[in-house]
Amino acid sequence: MEIKAHREKLLTFLDSVSRPGSSAGDINDDDMNLIQAGVVDSFAIIQIIFYLEQDYGINLPALGIDPADLVSINGMLSAIKRSFD
Repeated sequence: MEIKAHREKLLTFLDSVSRPGSSAGDINDDDMNLIQAGVVDSFAIIQIIFYLEQDYGINLPALGIDPADLVSINGMLSAIKRSFD
């Protein structure tokens, strides 16, 4: 699966955990901090971590990924990419 497909799948998931009135489809900057922008809250980050572990088999500690790196689309896509390297 190429990165564009991963991004679309990720945006679909983010819509399910985004704050009311927010939509991941409105994100136009993949480096945007989603917590600071009000798209997700800190609880959603836990859901994002679980999603990445379950859907992509990502072991954050084994890959040296800090959960704080998962606050942007690019951070999440980077974690997904690293899981395939």
